[in-house]
Amino acid sequence: MRVTTRAKNGTRRAGLGAKVVGLGLATLVAIGVSASPAAAASVDPDFVEGNPPLECPEGAEGFRIDPPADTTVPVSPGDATGTVIIDFTANNTLVSFNTTGNIAVRQVTVKGGPDANRYVYDADSTPTSFPDGIAMDTNLVSPFNPGGQVPTISHVDFCVIEGNGS
Repeated sequence: MRVTTRAKNGTRRAGLGAKVVGLGLATLVAIGVSASPAAAASVDPDFVEGNPPLECPEGAEGFRIDPPADTTVPVSPGDATGTVIIDFTANNTLVSFNTTGNIAVRQVTVKGGPDANRYVYDADSTPTSFPDGIAMDTNLVSPFNPGGQVPTISHVDFCVIEGNGS
């Protein structure tokens, strides 16, 4: 009887040990995911040296957010109307946007430190094509400053077009 009991206890201990190990691994994965950097933007940015002026592709309507602040901007490119909802996070080092209405974002330029990053959402964008712009994107940043840090955003330029964003 004792041998049988020990076998059952051993099996229970093994099962309990497996559960504890599984819980520990799940916890480590959760901590790793939450501690990892924020998800990247939908496209890789193009580096723009210096402080570029607000420039939009033909047919796009542009506006600038300066200084960075969460806001909603009404826009009317072509015959379309809608809004661009803009959110800054991580002490103004990340910017995200979402659109409403029949509009899409074609290009975003994020300026911080001495330079800027330009995110272009068009048919030539890689790794994914956005022929009609994009309706939303997250975690856009300016390029690293000379100290190797992501600087605070100084301003952001948006270019919007008529259409259904992807």
